[in-house]
Amino acid sequence: MGAEHHRITALLTGLQTLARGDAHALPDRVPVDLGALLHEAVSHAARRHPTTYRLNGSTPATLTGWPVGLRLAVDNLLDNAALHGRPDGTVDIQLTHEAGTVRITVSDDGPGIPPDQRHAMKERFTRGPRTRAPGSGLGLALVEQQAHLHHGTLHLGQSPAGGLQATLSLPAADEPGPPGEPMADASS
Repeated sequence: MGAEHHRITALLTGLQTLARGDAHALPDRVPVDLGALLHEAVSHAARRHPTTYRLNGSTPATLTGWPVGLRLAVDNLLDNAALHGRPDGTVDIQLTHEAGTVRITVSDDGPGIPPDQRHAMKERFTRGPRTRAPGSGLGLALVEQQAHLHHGTLHLGQSPAGGLQATLSLPAADEPGPPGEPMADASS
């Protein structure tokens, strides 16, 4: 019963977060130190999963956004990598900042997602045909929504280890996004 309760609670929380984002019911934007956010998220993920997390080459990066939404996106990427990677596998995380763009890249060593299915995996309630991991199919949809709300993108590709490489690209603090458009407008 405990596992089922956790699953239902996670599903309801995910749906509520998606609804808030859809309705643009968001708090004011604040500066977010992504290096600190990543270190904390990786530390917590390492307690949840028997996976080895390696935070590589983290550079200082700040953006203006919603810390809770960004943390949710990072947590989902880290959890997905652990759940869909090899059992007791390795997840590599990298934070880069160049040319006004901040990138968080999470790579796992699992089977990955075939190229023709990657776009569909970002839709709500979509799960891979071979997945054995628990979940509702909202994880990447939540990451995709946060990317759009922060005027960024989520790209899914193949990691060097053959698994999934998810790259969340966001405008740095000095790059506010398209001119004349409020940050909360997801219709960009």
